[in-house]
Amino acid sequence: MKPLLSIIIATKNRVPYCISVIKSILSLDNDNIQLVIQDNSDNLELNDFIETEIDDNRLTYRYTPPPFSSIQNFNAALELVKGEYVCMIGDDDGINPEIILAAEWAFQNNIDAITGNYLIANYRWENTGAPDTLFTKMDGDALTILDFNGDSIQPNIEHNLLRLMQNGCTNHLNFNLPKLYHGVVRMKYMKIIKQKTGEFIKGLSPDVYSALSLSCVINNLVVIDYPLTIPGACGVSSSINEGQKKTHSKKIENAPHFRDRGDYKWSKEVPGIYCAQTIWSDSGFAALRDMNRTDLIKRFNKYQLYANILYADKTNYSILLEHIKNERNNNRLFIFIDFAKLGYAFLIGPIYIIFRKKLFRRLSIILKLKRFEVFTKMYGMEDVMNTLSSYLKKNAIRLEDALSRIKL
Repeated sequence: MKPLLSIIIATKNRVPYCISVIKSILSLDNDNIQLVIQDNSDNLELNDFIETEIDDNRLTYRYTPPPFSSIQNFNAALELVKGEYVCMIGDDDGINPEIILAAEWAFQNNIDAITGNYLIANYRWENTGAPDTLFTKMDGDALTILDFNGDSIQPNIEHNLLRLMQNGCTNHLNFNLPKLYHGVVRMKYMKIIKQKTGEFIKGLSPDVYSALSLSCVINNLVVIDYPLTIPGACGVSSSINEGQKKTHSKKIENAPHFRDRGDYKWSKEVPGIYCAQTIWSDSGFAALRDMNRTDLIKRFNKYQLYANILYADKTNYSILLEHIKNERNNNRLFIFIDFAKLGYAFLIGPIYIIFRKKLFRRLSIILKLKRFEVFTKMYGMEDVMNTLSSYLKKNAIRLEDALSRIKL
């Protein structure tokens, strides 16, 4: 019988985390799901574990040896999807079991995509090496659950795309868009994208490319303030190494995203710096060009991209300066104008980020206007998933109630 929801994971060399995630999803007593694992590891450790330890027809596993690019790995995973809807997560992430109910509700109400709030429930695996946060010290594991209300909207996708362009085509998760990564999307739209572009996913970042390409074909979207998944971060997560520890090389030619992608062309609008912000922008432009939406690229605010790059890591300044000089052929007047606009963007953009997104949220928590709880000493993703479910049950929070309030 065709499953309703396919959960896909493209993995490479993170066997202990992936095994834990596999066990958590297959622990659910529900035949309406398919779990797809596309493995590109350097060895057969995960393959051997699945062959000897897993006997579950809901699991679809395939091993493809290197060389194989990360994007090829994601595309190969999508080729194995059998479900009506699909959700992509990482090999250190988890799910809220209610995501299956979300897919059922979407199917019954002819909804093409549901985007949850990825900020609500986050899990840090033990020994990530990340800096301490407001919520907890990062030497041990921690599931952090923020307060939420279950409210929903049906956003104007085009309006959110324009806002994203004004933000330098960065931080797409802050905008109300359909999301394959940590969201629920009707699989037929991924097939439409493949028919149009030749692949399900191109670009360098699968989550950004898929979000923007889906935004060009989907209209019927619901965004709900509810945790559908549990984003995770382990010690080898790019979100830790690139976003927090910043231990990677800043040279774009050293980006692992280019591995086995010799044919890839970097967008001329984006500075040649290896950081999250440039990977996001370049992947967004790749999606918009493939979907024939170059009109949106013309609305792109490059100065906000520059500001966001420096706001995240000021050591990128020298490479950014060289990019601006080369772009302006060392014309001092134009360089001066560019830096004036960059200064304005640097002052205006972070004000929104600092005061509304970060400081306001932290003050709300400190003043106990917004609740949060931290759970530690869990033994794998199944324990994390069950802890979230227990929290929801204890506080009488149900996705079913939140969905019933949506007026279509």
